[in-house]
Amino acid sequence: MKQSLRHTFFTLALGLLLSGCAAYPAVQVAGGAMTGYDAAMLADEYLPRDSVKGGELCGNTDRMLERRLRERLKLNSLGAVSAHVIGRKAYLVGQLSDRNRAKYAVDTALTVQGLKTVTVKFYPKSDYREARNDTRLLRKLTRRLGETPRLKDIDLRVEVISANAILIGKAGNYDQKTAAVAIASEVGGVREVVDYITVTPAPEADGEKVARK
Repeated sequence: MKQSLRHTFFTLALGLLLSGCAAYPAVQVAGGAMTGYDAAMLADEYLPRDSVKGGELCGNTDRMLERRLRERLKLNSLGAVSAHVIGRKAYLVGQLSDRNRAKYAVDTALTVQGLKTVTVKFYPKSDYREARNDTRLLRKLTRRLGETPRLKDIDLRVEVISANAILIGKAGNYDQKTAAVAIASEVGGVREVVDYITVTPAPEADGEKVARK
């Protein structure tokens, strides 16, 4: 009986994971309930870290991990926390009421297998006026960054919380990283710029390597 139930659990969990990006529903089994979170955890034990989607291997590991991380946070009532994954490194940004909620968010992120590190930047909850100012600054900052030619091909995510600009992403060189931070610093009203931009130079072509030899 136990073996049959375990097989049923795995079949349902596998079906959920292969169904796409939708949130996991609660699954009723033998009079008990298995939440979507339980289903995801069970599937983690059996499926490879490179998830299968629609019969094809997901080529973007960061995207898969980011989706899984956001689903875990949402299932644990932490949907207000923004989650980003760059180079298998997770970044959590948001406003939380207390330290216990912050620890809960970190503990939830640590359940996602495949992540190398979890970095957090949390702030106390702000009032309505401050939230409106953050929205204004975010629009202004994203417009300035988007108008900069050298940043056209950069993978950059921007958050503004309590007038603090948080930059998360991956640049091809240090000039792009420096430019993004400088632009954010020059936007009027921004108190502090938090830089989580990693530099990952594009691989050299074989022809370039031969030429340099």
